[in-house]
Amino acid sequence: MLLKKLFKSPTRKTKIVFSCGLSFCFLFFIGVFSFAFAAGDDYSAEQSGFASSPALAILLDILLLVGIMVCFVISARVKSFLRDGELASGWILFSLSFVLLFIGQLLNFSVDIRVTHISYSIISAVRLLSILSLASGIYFMKKVLS
Repeated sequence: MLLKKLFKSPTRKTKIVFSCGLSFCFLFFIGVFSFAFAAGDDYSAEQSGFASSPALAILLDILLLVGIMVCFVISARVKSFLRDGELASGWILFSLSFVLLFIGQLLNFSVDIRVTHISYSIISAVRLLSILSLASGIYFMKKVLS
């Protein structure tokens, strides 16, 4: 009986829990290894006299860029389900906020890897616009739903 249960095809909920667990473990090990490499980068930077960007910050920026892209795709898909309904304007603002957040994070990433030299106040302004767009989307959705 127990063997039948163990080898039964997994349900959708089991697959989701399993994939979330694997994702967490993967991110945890990436974080542990990047901390080790970041410490090595800082130590070698002190010896050579050059300031280098830590590997952990770059890795987290890349993961954040991927996460923002996934959130944008999901919000665009939800908006496409709504078509031109009353809630669509809120989801358009959600999508806009993820685009602005992606641009801000991309600018931050380019500064971290020293491709461009942009003031952090510009990056903060883009992120502030993203937050305002997100808040506006929530406000419009709350207004429609109440």
